[in-house]
Amino acid sequence: MRSALLGLGLGLGLGLSLLGPPAAAQDAQRVLRVVPSADLSELDPTRGPNLVARIYQQMVFDTLFAFDKDLQPQPMMVESRSVSDDGLTYRFTLRPNLRFHDGSPVSTRDVVASIERWMNGTSIGGQLKARLASMQVVDDRTFTITLNQRFGLVEFLLAGPGAPIAAIMREADARRPDNVPMTRPIGSGPFRFLADERREGNRAVFARNPDYPVRSEPTSGLAGARNVKVDRVEWIIMPDATTAANALATGEVDFLEAVGPDLAGFLRRRNMTVRRIAALPTYAFVRPNFQVPPFNDIRARQALALIIDQNEMMPAVAGADGRWSVCHSFSVCGSVYGTEAGSDPYKQPNIARARQLLQEAGYRGEPLILLGTTTLAPISTMTQVLARRLQDAGVNVDVQMTDFPTMLQRMHAQDRPIGQGGYHLFTYYAIGTSWFHPLMNLSLDLRCGERNWAGYPCDQQGESLRQAFFAAPDDAARRTAFEAFQRRAWEYIPYIPAGQFDVFSAYRPNVSGILDSAFIAYWNIEKK
Repeated sequence: MRSALLGLGLGLGLGLSLLGPPAAAQDAQRVLRVVPSADLSELDPTRGPNLVARIYQQMVFDTLFAFDKDLQPQPMMVESRSVSDDGLTYRFTLRPNLRFHDGSPVSTRDVVASIERWMNGTSIGGQLKARLASMQVVDDRTFTITLNQRFGLVEFLLAGPGAPIAAIMREADARRPDNVPMTRPIGSGPFRFLADERREGNRAVFARNPDYPVRSEPTSGLAGARNVKVDRVEWIIMPDATTAANALATGEVDFLEAVGPDLAGFLRRRNMTVRRIAALPTYAFVRPNFQVPPFNDIRARQALALIIDQNEMMPAVAGADGRWSVCHSFSVCGSVYGTEAGSDPYKQPNIARARQLLQEAGYRGEPLILLGTTTLAPISTMTQVLARRLQDAGVNVDVQMTDFPTMLQRMHAQDRPIGQGGYHLFTYYAIGTSWFHPLMNLSLDLRCGERNWAGYPCDQQGESLRQAFFAAPDDAARRTAFEAFQRRAWEYIPYIPAGQFDVFSAYRPNVSGILDSAFIAYWNIEKK
């Protein structure tokens, strides 16, 4: 247990070297020092694909809509909107006096260029592009989106589900070539990014935007009023979780975005608040590689579903102080689409039946490569538990642990033979607020042609049902459509649900106002 190694002196001893010199000119009560879950690797908000990028994007850039605490899109940059009677033309008018951090006005030319960049570079944005007939500037504050077919998720998409998001940047930035990196991002959001203070692998710094036009509606999740109550937010990169926990306990930092279950008790005993902030639990799953045997055979995927025991996997991941639950949904249990329809054959593990199915699929004892990483504790733990379960089913398991960037590279490499970087399966997890919806859950993209997410499944029937969900006119119709998709998913098995667990954040007693929302929001937070 890491907690057995913790000592308060450790945090003090490492603080000055890790955190850098104090900001003498800053009132300590107005600087929020944070250990994020990872360092930033991409400053273009339409390209950053992970959670830390998503949080950065919403701090520095604004969006036309944002998700409230119930994960419903609400207007942000938009003052008014209307939809034509045929449901095909959306007309949006921006709020007056919106300005970028350099003082230049936000116009609909910036908006159109930004949405085009996002549509052309992302899978999620591609869903809007596939239905787009035209996007037209009417005047500096008004523009239209015209579709070639009804699509009830336009505002949902523009609110920034998942990552990257349809963030609004200056037209020149949005139209720059893809091979030109963004190094000095200029948005119109509640924080300015201080590029001169950026130290890759060490820190990222944000300053309150004093000119941000706060909405009049009450704060709700990521929507409504975004009142920034600190002058600066400093992200301090600390890859070692023990060091970060000590830094919080000694007051060197104020907030930890992610806390492992083995450190939760240590921090609670020192009067730190430790809780889940995200609106939904984190979702765990096992993804096979559909490009190589045996998991290109449905019987092998059925065997894998019968091998996994969520009641063993989740306690190992969540720990004694954690919260977890069993879930056999291809959404998130407890969310609007959290049905378990079609999962009954796989709710009880059956090792004997799994052995038989593997044999029927042609498995003859060859090594199966299970990718994992020691960088992220949940993946490391799930990998170890899954390896034991596979061995119980007679599988010759070759566990290959790497750092997380290397794991990501191998996951997304296409058509690599075994022995030349190929693999058979991996464990993974995603925050529920980005995985509960088939628009954001990239592992439910079943399009053929290897244009989808790592593992590259291909199921035309399932993809047709996913598209039917997108075409549904309202929430009730989408729930019905998702249940049909869920039943087909259990027939095809694009991945195997492994359960749900809470990822905790932690903060000091003098920090308050942290909102429950889709992702961590740095407005409304006070430090006393």
